Amino acid sequence: MDDKFEHELSLKDLIRIFYRGRWVIISSFAAVMFLTTYYTFTVTPEYEASAKVIVQEESARGMDIFDIGGFIQQETMINNQVEILKSRTLAETVIHNLQKSELASQLEILRTGKYAEDPKSMIAGFKSTIKSVLGMTASEADYSFDDKVGDLMEHRLSITPLRNTDMIEIKVTAVTPDEAAFIANNLTVAYQEKNRSMSQEEVRQVKEFLEDQLGSIKTQLAESENALRDFMQNKKVVALSHETEELIKKLAEFEGFYHEALTSLNSFRERLAYINEQLGKNRQNFDIESISADTYFEELKKSMAILQSRRSAYMANLINRGVYNENDMELKKFDEQIAGLTEKLKTELAKLASQDIVNPVAMNEQLFKSKVEVEANIQALKPKVTSLKSIVDEYTGKLESLPQKSLQLARLQRAAKVDEKIYLMMKEKFQESRITEVGQLGDVRIIDPAKPPKNPVRPKKMLNMILGVIVGLGLGVGITFLLEAMDNSIRTSEDVERIGVTILGSIPVIKEQETYNKIKVQSKNMQNGTPDDVKRMASRLITHFAPKSPISEAYRTFRTNIQYAKIDRRLQTMLVTSPGPGEGKSTSAVNLAITMAQMGSRVVLIDADLRRPVVHSIFNTDRRIGLTNLLIGRAKLEETIVQTEINNLSIITCGTLPPNPSELLGSEPMDRLLVELKAKFDVVLFDTPPVIAVTDAAVWAAKWMALCRWLNPARPIKKPASV
Repeated sequence: MDDKFEHELSLKDLIRIFYRGRWVIISSFAAVMFLTTYYTFTVTPEYEASAKVIVQEESARGMDIFDIGGFIQQETMINNQVEILKSRTLAETVIHNLQKSELASQLEILRTGKYAEDPKSMIAGFKSTIKSVLGMTASEADYSFDDKVGDLMEHRLSITPLRNTDMIEIKVTAVTPDEAAFIANNLTVAYQEKNRSMSQEEVRQVKEFLEDQLGSIKTQLAESENALRDFMQNKKVVALSHETEELIKKLAEFEGFYHEALTSLNSFRERLAYINEQLGKNRQNFDIESISADTYFEELKKSMAILQSRRSAYMANLINRGVYNENDMELKKFDEQIAGLTEKLKTELAKLASQDIVNPVAMNEQLFKSKVEVEANIQALKPKVTSLKSIVDEYTGKLESLPQKSLQLARLQRAAKVDEKIYLMMKEKFQESRITEVGQLGDVRIIDPAKPPKNPVRPKKMLNMILGVIVGLGLGVGITFLLEAMDNSIRTSEDVERIGVTILGSIPVIKEQETYNKIKVQSKNMQNGTPDDVKRMASRLITHFAPKSPISEAYRTFRTNIQYAKIDRRLQTMLVTSPGPGEGKSTSAVNLAITMAQMGSRVVLIDADLRRPVVHSIFNTDRRIGLTNLLIGRAKLEETIVQTEINNLSIITCGTLPPNPSELLGSEPMDRLLVELKAKFDVVLFDTPPVIAVTDAAVWAAKWMALCRWLNPARPIKKPASV
C-alpha cells in the first residue's frame, strides 16, 4: 500500500479523498439503488401462512416411563414429529391432495413453482424451442411431480418447534395469500391423518388377528354343537348326572378363563410382531430376551408367576364352592398387586432397554413405549396362562374317570360350552378392538389453522432500500479507498513531503484576464503586440508588472527559500524543470529570474528547452541566434546574450532547434559555456524540458548546484517520475 496511508488519516484527508472520489461514490450508490429498487418492485411477492399443531401422546399424559436418566425426553419426540413433517412421503401426499382439489388449476405450485425458469430469459427461450422440436410441452419437460414435491419441501415449507412447548409451527410460502393458507391447511390435515393412521396400525393388526380367530372359533363351535346333537340322538343319551354336569360346568368355566388369557397373550404377541417389524425397518430394535437376564427383572418375573398362581388357585376355590364373583374383594386385591407388578416390569424393561440401545436419540419413541408396554403385559400373562392351564388339566383328569359313554357325552358338552364361551369372549374382544381402532385419534391436534396473510413476507421493501443505501455507499467508499491506495501519484504538498522532497514554495494560479486588468502596461514592447500577446506577456511577467501582487510575493518567498536552502555556499547555477509540459515551468523560471535580478544579482536565464522553447516569446524577442548556435561554434557568447528591459536580467534564447538536443546539451562545449557564464553572472538559470517527456534534465542534474522541480497540483504525477 502507498505510504500515504502509513500515517493516521485526518478529517481533512478523509474529506479530500471523498471529494476526489465523489463521482465513484455517486455512481456506485446510483447503480446499487437502481438494481435494488428494480428488484424490490418487480420481483413476485411471496406470502407466508402459518398453522400451529400440538403433539401430545396419550401414553405420556398418564405415566412417564421414559424419565430414566434423561434417556428420551419430550424434545426427542417433537424432533421426530418435525422430521415427519419434513418427510418426502408427507409432501407427496400433500401434492396428490392438491392435484385432486377443486382449486388445482389455480394453484401456482402445480403450474410453475420455483423450479421453473423465467420464460422471458434467453436460455429459457432456447430450451423451449428445443423442447417444442422434440414434441415436449413445458410442463412435461420442466415441472414433473418430483419437482413439485421438491419445491414444497425445499423452498416453501418451514417447520419450527416452539420452545418449551409441545407445539409445532408450520409455515408455507406461496405467490398468493389464499394459496399459502390452502397449502398449509392441507399439510396439517395430511399430517394429522398420517399420525392417526400410524396410531391405528397396531390396533388394526390385533383386530385382524381377532377377526381371523373369531371365524375359526365360530366354525369350531358349530362343529361341536353338531357333534353333541348327533351323539345324543344316536346314543339315546339325554343327560349326565348332577355331579358330572357340575364338573363340566366348572371345567368349561376354567377353560373359558384359560382361553381368554391365551387370546390376550396371543394378541399381545401379534402386536409385538408388528412393533418388531417396524423397529427392524429402521434398525432400532432391541432384544428383550438378551436384556432380561438381570437379577431384579428375574425376581419380578418370579413374583408375577407366584402372584398369578395364587390368584388362579383362589379363583378355583371360589368356583368349586360355587361362590365365584368377579367383584370379589380378594380377587381385586390380587388384580391390584398384579397391575402394580406389571408397572414395575415396564419400568425395569425401559431401563434395561435404554442401556442396550446404541443410539437412543434416533429411537422412535412411540414404538419404544409400545414395545415395553406389550412385553410387560406378555410377562404378566405368561404365568396366568400357565396356572390356568394347570387347573384345566386337573379338571380334565377328573373327567377322564367317567364311564365311556358318559365320558364321550361329557367331552362333547364340555367342547360345546367351551367353544361357546370362547366365541362370545372372542366376539367381545373383537368389538372392543373395533371401538379402540375408531377411538385412536392420534397425538396431533390442530390448534390454529392457517389464514390468508394480509402482507407479503418478501420482498421486504424497507429493509431492501436500507440495505441498498448501505451497500451502495459502502461499495462507493470502498472503491474510493481502493483507488486511493493504488494511486501513487503526487497531488498535495503533504504527498511531496512524505517522499522526502523539500517544498520551496507554492505559487497561486495566474489568471490572464484578472492579472491584465490589474496591470498598467509599462513597456513599449507590450504596446507593439496584439491584445492577446499583451495579456499573455503581462501574466507571465507578473513580478515585473505587478510586483506588489500576492503572486509576486509568493515568487519572492520562493526565491528566499532557494537562497537559504544552500546556506553553506552561494547558489550560482540552477536548473528548473517539471514533470510534464504546460505546468508553468517556464513562467516560474522567468519570474524567479526577475525576483533575483530585483535583488541586484546579475542573472542570466537560458532557454534550454530545445523542443518547445517559450522564453523568447515571453520577452518578445528573436530566437534564431541562441544556445545551439553557441554550442556548435557559429556564434559568440556576446552575440547570444540579450539584455532585457529588466535591470540585471539577461536571457539566452534556444537558437536553432537541433535534431539531437540531449547529446548537444551534454557535450563538452556545454561544460565550457557553464564555466564562462558563472564568471560573468551571479546566477545562471536554465529552463529545461519536462523530465517525464525527455531525459535532458536528468542528464544535466549532476552539473547544477540546484534542481527545482515545478509541480502543478491539478496534474498529479507518479512518484517514480518525481524522485
